[in-house]
Amino acid sequence: NNGDIVVCRALESVNDIRENEIYAIKNNGSVWVKYVQPVYSGIGLRQSIRTLKLISANYLEHDPFLEEVNPYTRLFKVIRRISAF
Repeated sequence: NNGDIVVCRALESVNDIRENEIYAIKNNGSVWVKYVQPVYSGIGLRQSIRTLKLISANYLEHDPFLEEVNPYTRLFKVIRRISAF
């Protein structure tokens, strides 16, 4: 929820993502806390994650969107949420 505080653990690599888990994503000067689905590109063993599909918990109000992975993309696994409610 907007205004919540999240406790996170940094991921070493974008390849450590587990599909449909909640992450904080820092990329291109923005930070989001979303469910993440990796989008693979390439063929066979050369597949890699080039894009992330970011999905809001309230997906009925906010459409998912794609965010390109670049060398500056940082991912953090959300471990705990601290909320006033």
